[in-house]
Amino acid sequence: MLKTKKYNYLNSQDKLNIKKLFSILEKLSTKHPYLVILILHEYYRSLYSFDPYIKFKIQDPSKRIKKLIKELINFATLSFKIGSYNIKLERKFFFRDHKNEFEEIKKKTGNVYGPLWKRFKKINNLEAIKLLKNRLPSNNLFKNKIVLDAGCGGGRYSYAITRLGAKKVTGIDFGDLGLKIAKKNYGKTKNLNFKKGNVLNLPFKDNSFDTVFSNGVIHHTTDLKKGISELVRVCKPGGNIWLYLYSTGGIFWYSRNLMNKLMKKIPYTLSEQFLRIMQMPDNRFIFMDNWYVPIEQHCSHKEVYKYLRKLNVSKIKKFFGRNKFDLDYSLKKFKNSEFIWGEGEIRFLIQK
Repeated sequence: MLKTKKYNYLNSQDKLNIKKLFSILEKLSTKHPYLVILILHEYYRSLYSFDPYIKFKIQDPSKRIKKLIKELINFATLSFKIGSYNIKLERKFFFRDHKNEFEEIKKKTGNVYGPLWKRFKKINNLEAIKLLKNRLPSNNLFKNKIVLDAGCGGGRYSYAITRLGAKKVTGIDFGDLGLKIAKKNYGKTKNLNFKKGNVLNLPFKDNSFDTVFSNGVIHHTTDLKKGISELVRVCKPGGNIWLYLYSTGGIFWYSRNLMNKLMKKIPYTLSEQFLRIMQMPDNRFIFMDNWYVPIEQHCSHKEVYKYLRKLNVSKIKKFFGRNKFDLDYSLKKFKNSEFIWGEGEIRFLIQK
């Protein structure tokens, strides 16, 4: 397994303030978990340089984030003065109406995404096509190609790939719920099929696909190296692999790690319901994704690049996200911002 969670670029004072905030929130999660959801929603959205829904009053991300951390520490501290029906401050108190839900979430990553995929609409499919166009080098990656979408989930990217000219697309996922949604929404699409399988042990022969697409999947598995090697194995010699992984470093990735640990102490459905009460748009994956996914690994570009070289691939090219909410876009726009977004995100186009 690759070594993970090295949060470089983060200075000691910022780290201290973030640890203080999360220490307070951990205590508050027993008394007022809904306030923790509210606070982390505000904190997490502010870690991006752009929010398409709620405009930032302070445009400089450095000033905004530092100021916000202090304000949220004060707000969370004052919140302890608000009364709670959890008089004995029992951890299980707010889980009474959510029995066994976390055990179910732990079993499969798809149980986190499933409720989100269910609410996807036609406009979200169009967004997926636009996102791919803004992140990929060209449509030629898929045009007239036999493509594998490794970890297809609800199938929206599988569908988008067919619209970008693929000859045949196979979406594979281990989660029954995601596959059910994918088949329901896109099952009648010509040249697209879905299959159950594990990305750590793909049920295909060597050299089966012209293009292998893996977007934000392998970092949710127990073995990054095995996952990457499987993508390379099923790709034809001379074929291409698109690999997107979470990276590391800075306030952003350090905070994601802390949020993922803390939110396991708050019922999934409570968070989901609270965010819906806030009228949060259905396509805002970033909150529930990070907060409740069972496994989230962060790794450096250097680690992944080094391992790919061991697999004897012929070419590795780094691509930068061009959407306003992509971390690479933010790193380019704001100078000396590595302390916020670290290494950004890993987007490699690999030729076997």
